[in-house]
Amino acid sequence: MARRRARVEVIGLPALERRLARLVPQLQEAARAAVEESGQAMVGDVQRRVRRDTGNLAQSVKAVADRGGMRTSVGWRDQDDLYAVFHERGTRHVPANPTLVPALEREGSELVARLRAEVRGALR
Repeated sequence: MARRRARVEVIGLPALERRLARLVPQLQEAARAAVEESGQAMVGDVQRRVRRDTGNLAQSVKAVADRGGMRTSVGWRDQDDLYAVFHERGTRHVPANPTLVPALEREGSELVARLRAEVRGALR
């Protein structure tokens, strides 16, 4: 039996390629927005749950973005906040009150939902 050849032509392929190229920056911006929102949500979570004496730890927790806004680090950055590790991990005299890792665990599924919503919004 002889082989037949078929030719397929995709109409509008160049226009599709241009649209996809324009979508990449929109999707990146949507991801940045979701990551930033999750970082701020974690800051709020930590502020609500951290042990309070003077209130310094609650006031000084920060979210710092890097990698072009695609990654956010949440924690204490000031030298005066070095004692935060003793509250997080505990000592002989102070029981542990972990706030950072639990905030990350609570925010993990929320970040996925935020990313999904932002990407869907960018694709519309």
